[in-house]
Amino acid sequence: MPRVDLTAKLARDSQPGPKDAILFDKALPGFGLRIHPSGRKVWIVQARIEGRSRRIVIARFGEMQLAEARRRARDMLDRIRKGGNPAEDIRREKETPTFRAFTEEYLRRSDPHWKPSGRETVRIYLNARILPAFGGMPLDRIGPEDVAAWFDAASKGKSGAANRALEILRAMMFRAEEWGLRERDTNPCLGIAFNPRKKIARFLDTDELARLGRALDAHEARWPEAVAAIRLLALTGCRRSEVLNLRWRNIGADALNLEDSKTGPRAVPLGEAARAVIDVLPGRRKPAAFLFPHHAEKRRTGSFDGCWRAMCKDAGLGKLRLHDLRHTAASQAVMAGENLPLVGKLLGHRRHRTTAGYAHLADGHLVEAAERVGSIIAVAMESAQTPPTNHGVA
Repeated sequence: MPRVDLTAKLARDSQPGPKDAILFDKALPGFGLRIHPSGRKVWIVQARIEGRSRRIVIARFGEMQLAEARRRARDMLDRIRKGGNPAEDIRREKETPTFRAFTEEYLRRSDPHWKPSGRETVRIYLNARILPAFGGMPLDRIGPEDVAAWFDAASKGKSGAANRALEILRAMMFRAEEWGLRERDTNPCLGIAFNPRKKIARFLDTDELARLGRALDAHEARWPEAVAAIRLLALTGCRRSEVLNLRWRNIGADALNLEDSKTGPRAVPLGEAARAVIDVLPGRRKPAAFLFPHHAEKRRTGSFDGCWRAMCKDAGLGKLRLHDLRHTAASQAVMAGENLPLVGKLLGHRRHRTTAGYAHLADGHLVEAAERVGSIIAVAMESAQTPPTNHGVA
């Protein structure tokens, strides 16, 4: 059988003859393309297994690209040299679900534990980014090189979306290991570095907060409901949906009892200023009624976003995001001396690493404290070195 420089073009253009023909690859001895008289083409590996020459079909031509077939062949030849039998491996692979089949089971088991928004997000990323790349592959044959190549290509477009897709894929692979569908400690996503995240969080300083307060006062007559909601967002550090979807039954004596926040039910402590905002809200206070009925559940009867943009313009805050009020609440808490675990609890952070992003603010205040303490000590030490005055000595 001829040995050739096996290329994708040669494999595609090769025509069948009256007998079987095999084009063996010069670059990888034992790997080749078998062409049947019927026109059927298959990628194969030929090697001696247990003293006999064996040919093992890798996949049909067209179902697998040359690069993938060559990689699979290299893996099979390595296993043969170590005494393995790839034919048994292939049999087991046929029993292993494809990634697409696993995805269906993963969603079926996970759906009851997810919020609707999270469920929708996972499905969007699966359909748009993950399944097109891995859907047809056997679940246990997806390797680090496959994920790395996919992630590199995905990162050339939207790096942030590539990061989110990688997080989802990594979580799915961990679940596959738990269910016995992949060997333990074989998650192909581990070791792949995420794209650097853009630092878009912004914290308002005291001067900017004062300007925002004056702008809110100026627009309160025009947008009373929106202004009150924005004040409550700033004072509690809550997320937008958590405040806009508040019902009167959620208002406790000293806390907002959120029924369905991003991280599940939680209580948000109410300070005196936040309580004052709620106490003056108009309307019926039936338990099921919304505090902000014009803006609850994404209603468009009032221009909440328009109000926010007007505030930012009048206060000279530039393109400030509404979510930056939450960052501001966290930063002010840290700079007031609160420890990070407490701040995380106030904001409803599920992961400690989320709150850890504010650690540099605490560090800055530690430096200031160190400077104050150092100054006190330095002054005391200098005064101790000053020689005493000899009174009454001629």
